[in-house]
Amino acid sequence: MLFTLLLAITGVAAHGYVPQIKIGNEYIPGWDITKDPYTKPQPLRVVRGTKLDSGFISDVTSHDITCSIGNSALPPGPISATVAAGQTVTMLWNTWPIGHYGPVLNYMAKCPTSDCSTYKGDTGSPWFKIQQNVFENGEWASDTLAKSNFTYVVRIPSNIAPGSYLLRHENLALHGATNVGGAQFYPVCVQLNVTGGGSLTPSGLSFPGAYSAQDPGIHFNVYQGDAANEAYIAPGGHVYPGLT
Repeated sequence: MLFTLLLAITGVAAHGYVPQIKIGNEYIPGWDITKDPYTKPQPLRVVRGTKLDSGFISDVTSHDITCSIGNSALPPGPISATVAAGQTVTMLWNTWPIGHYGPVLNYMAKCPTSDCSTYKGDTGSPWFKIQQNVFENGEWASDTLAKSNFTYVVRIPSNIAPGSYLLRHENLALHGATNVGGAQFYPVCVQLNVTGGGSLTPSGLSFPGAYSAQDPGIHFNVYQGDAANEAYIAPGGHVYPGLT
């Protein structure tokens, strides 16, 4: 009864999570909050765990800003999804609400060993931004994701060095961000093995560290109209220069 009630509450509170990703023609299990947290032993998944209520991270100084709660229960063994440099990873959300206006931001960090499952990425500055979608054609990227069958396509840069990486894919909801601390962060981390590529080894961003609650892209009023939204500058800086 308690388990059923928990699932019911989870469903009501849900904003979204990523139970599946797609690379090429292959569908790969992500993290399913309705099953995976309750499975013992913990299942091996390439997507790290997110909050049981599909809830958000609000404190940009928290270590949960890196990979949600996924770093508090790392995968119990080595696992990664293989993707060629220049190929895409499709993030298949279970749902996402229209009106949680905001950008979709994507970062990567090279893992120090071939086994990303032991790496948290929450110290140093290993991260770099690879892609972002903000406000285009009168619509926030989060709404575009919601209207696209809850999917978002991340392209892996073609010239980064091969190896093991964390991909940090994030919905940033700004519907409550007129007040400092009102932004809602939904980071999802995926463990990847990148093949091919080049020799570029970007870095420079920290999570936590890259964001401040006072950043103009975090403390932002999305209800000012299209002109203001088109001038919006996302947090985390520009896409890393030189990526192809």
